[in-house]
Amino acid sequence: MFLTKLNNWLKSSFRLVLTAMVCGLLFISSVYPAQAATSKPSDGEASLNKIQAKTDDVASSNPRGMEEITKEAQGGLNAVQGSADKDKMISREDASDATTVKEQAAGFLKNLTN
Repeated sequence: MFLTKLNNWLKSSFRLVLTAMVCGLLFISSVYPAQAATSKPSDGEASLNKIQAKTDDVASSNPRGMEEITKEAQGGLNAVQGSADKDKMISREDASDATTVKEQAAGFLKNLTN
């Protein structure tokens, strides 16, 4: 009888401790969401500051002609962004070996019927 009461007490205590730990973890994760990020919040600021400075220069000057815009766009991804973060973007060569949704669905149905 004593062992049964002790066993029930240990189970309820374990449940209580586990519940308290989960609640604490949920509270901490909602209070400090930046801790879950893998990069620093200021990492993207440098390239954005350059883009903003260029935008301010263009906005304060006379309207540019099509030739000037085309010449600047040849140097990078577009006239405003230039070549910023070009290495982080997916090119057509990288995307050519990816499977489309249609191919994935066909493979799934083939696996399902076999």
